[in-house]
Amino acid sequence: MPVEDIGSASDFRVTFAQLDPSALISPKELACLLGITPGAFYQRNMHGEFPRPAMSRNRCVRWRAADVREWLNGLNTAAQRRGRPRNSTDQ
Repeated sequence: MPVEDIGSASDFRVTFAQLDPSALISPKELACLLGITPGAFYQRNMHGEFPRPAMSRNRCVRWRAADVREWLNGLNTAAQRRGRPRNSTDQ
């Protein structure tokens, strides 16, 4: 499904949930799924924050839906937080 056909991020999340595990996802679709811009996606991808692509030929990079689901399930959001630590509100 091309990104141009996607109305919003929530629409693609519904589509992603119904995708076959072997379906291939483009960088723009993965960025839409994560709620980030394609530029931010490419920058974070250069730092190795995403799973390895299933296909990488010339300038065509794709991820399998099953690999992305497995990666998303393995994320620990507390460990991924960036920036300085927050002050504790417990007193």
